[in-house]
Amino acid sequence: MARPMNLCQLSKRKASTDDNLIPLINIVFLLLIFFMIAGKIEVIHDAGLALPISAKAKPASDQPITLQLSKDKSIRVNNTLVSLEVLPSALADLLLQYPAKIAVRADKQTTYQDLDQVLNILRAAGFSTINLFTLTVEPSA
Repeated sequence: MARPMNLCQLSKRKASTDDNLIPLINIVFLLLIFFMIAGKIEVIHDAGLALPISAKAKPASDQPITLQLSKDKSIRVNNTLVSLEVLPSALADLLLQYPAKIAVRADKQTTYQDLDQVLNILRAAGFSTINLFTLTVEPSA
């Protein structure tokens, strides 16, 4: 013969399991927020670059390889200073580790000839996606 359950016992049992889950859920959410914030922190040394201004731009996407071209023609690949002659071999080494995507940050005082020379080296190295970074201007109201 089945024993009738007391409603108080049923509600106490259910409340105790819910009470144990709430701290676990809080901890999971705190860890989620922490790793979302910590995963986005990345120091990009701009080497004193002043980016050109663009009226239209798409949001920048994360790129594993960053090339910086300053107005004095110095080139930095992932914050490492390289010369123009060594650039193809440095890029070939990086292409073995990362996909063929690169972010180019050129100073606004860089000449077109210097930028074109670097872009030609990037194309010859096999980069399929080259993103040129600029600053955007907010339209005035």
